[in-house]
Amino acid sequence: MSVNALTPSTTNPFYASLQNATSSAATSATSGSNSSGLASESTFYNLLVTQLTNQDPLNPLSNQDLSAQLAQFSVANGVQAIQGSLSSLMQQLNQNQGLQAASLIGKTVTTSGNSLTLSGGSSTGAYSLSGAASAVDVLVNDSAGQTVAVLPQGPQSAGLQSFSWNGTAANGAPMPPGTYQFSVQAAGSNGQSVTASPYMTGVVNGVTLGTAGPVLQLQGQGGAVPFSAVQNIL
Repeated sequence: MSVNALTPSTTNPFYASLQNATSSAATSATSGSNSSGLASESTFYNLLVTQLTNQDPLNPLSNQDLSAQLAQFSVANGVQAIQGSLSSLMQQLNQNQGLQAASLIGKTVTTSGNSLTLSGGSSTGAYSLSGAASAVDVLVNDSAGQTVAVLPQGPQSAGLQSFSWNGTAANGAPMPPGTYQFSVQAAGSNGQSVTASPYMTGVVNGVTLGTAGPVLQLQGQGGAVPFSAVQNIL
């Protein structure tokens, strides 16, 4: 916050030079790496004392302008303090999330997604139903989007449900290992569709700390999953 927010006599050359100096100081304080709250406060009061000492006797600084200047600086200083507190809080939050995510290494988790990794002749996945369903089918698709298997699940209650696939196609032939996708079709007792959200499962084999929070590396899923996407720990 610079002192040139006030409006003393513009005909006095001193005030013009003071305003230019103040503006430069404010710009440096904003872009400099050592512009702490104490340094800004010291700079502000030094400039204010200089202005009061050299003010035009014919156009002195009014009490109203002085109060306004002090109030503006107080608000700016308070905003800086709040920003510092929020930054510290976010750092602590990220550290805590990092520790929580690290504790999941070696565990199987359920996260948002519709990938199925077929390895060793089996694969598992999950889905969540918005309501009870009298009939649920899981459709397994290959990389070309073709349905290779349909897995009847029968009646299911609302909430998170899991399923497994033995890697066998609809014609009974074994499918090659790899990554597949699945979708879920569910219907209620009245024949109307029930919303089903797909989830994938995988073993956490690593954690990286990103700017948006911890990211989990799932074994066999070939990708990274945000820690916030974890729905369940199996």
